[in-house]
Amino acid sequence: MMLPEAPDLGVLLVRTDYSDNEAWGAALSAATAVYEEDDYDRIGALVQPVESSALANLGPEDLLSLPRASYVSLIAVADSQTMRDQTVLFLNLNELDEPVGRTFRSIPTEVEPIVANLTIANMDFATFADHADPDGIFRGF
Repeated sequence: MMLPEAPDLGVLLVRTDYSDNEAWGAALSAATAVYEEDDYDRIGALVQPVESSALANLGPEDLLSLPRASYVSLIAVADSQTMRDQTVLFLNLNELDEPVGRTFRSIPTEVEPIVANLTIANMDFATFADHADPDGIFRGF
């Protein structure tokens, strides 16, 4: 399986859990919903779902080693935890940003600001990962 090119100003959302299509639909809807929480207009996170049985049950280490159609510095992952609680796992693939393979999770309301800020390089991966709670979930600043 080769990861496709990410959309401009968006990220790939790689599905690795195929146990519950209804949970997947709910998680995808939650990740891309428009949340009116800030003083700026939100449009929803730009994510491109990537689905393939070849991705089933892959973990971050496995995803790091997948070939890519073009340069991809970040992916979002919908794994088994996503299907339970709708948190999205973010995986750092940027070779210029140590450490490659670092992860953190995000609640759905924070997916859009993370995607927006990382894709325009307004902030870096570590900024969000360093502000995750002790359970590894980013809930905002």
